[in-house]
Order: sequence, then C-alpha cells, then structure tokens
Amino acid sequence: MYIVSFPLVIWFMVYMILRKIMPKSVNTFKLACDTGVILWFYACAVLLEAIVGIDLIWLLLAVCAAIFPANAIWQRIRHEDVVYSKMFVHGWRLLFLVLVPAHIVLFTIGIAREMMY
Repeated sequence: MYIVSFPLVIWFMVYMILRKIMPKSVNTFKLACDTGVILWFYACAVLLEAIVGIDLIWLLLAVCAAIFPANAIWQRIRHEDVVYSKMFVHGWRLLFLVLVPAHIVLFTIGIAREMMY
C-alpha cells in the first residue's frame, strides 16, 4: 500500500541513501532516477489495476517499451547515428518523466473515485 501511495517519499529515501554511500564524482540524482523507474512502474501498474479492476500491466509494459523505438526514430530524424546505449539511457530517463505524471494522474483518479463511492 505504501509503495503505491508514497513513491516520492521512497524515491527520495533511495536518493538520500545513494548520496551517502556513493562517491562525490557519481551523479546520484541520475542514478536515483534510473532506479526509481522500477518503483514508479510498479506503482502505476498497481494503481491502474485498482482503478480498472483488471490486470493491465502488459498494456503498461507495451506503452513503456514503445518509448525505445520512438527514441531511435527520433535520433534518425535528427540525422544522428543510433547508438543503442544512448538510446537506452534516454529512453529509460524518459520513462521516469512519463511515469511520474502518470502516477500523479492515476493517484488523483483513484482518490476521487474512492471519495465518490
């Protein structure tokens, strides 16, 4: 329950732990964002299942997986060579930027739905 309700708090705790144990040369914010994608994905999947009533993790996984080919196409349009490591890192961080607002929207819908009934 708490991992779905308060992923921002858990993500911040992960960031603070990484900041304490990692050397100063490592960018801990990027590392926390990269590890936080798994947390936000799980939280969005559980919220989506609670709102809809059926398991839609495969749909969420397909939407998230579509970001990587879209990123490759975007790199080709910009006339860049597709570097798969760069594509994966950009796609993974884009997932963070997509899943955080999606979690906020799903959490708000879930709260509003519970208040209505």
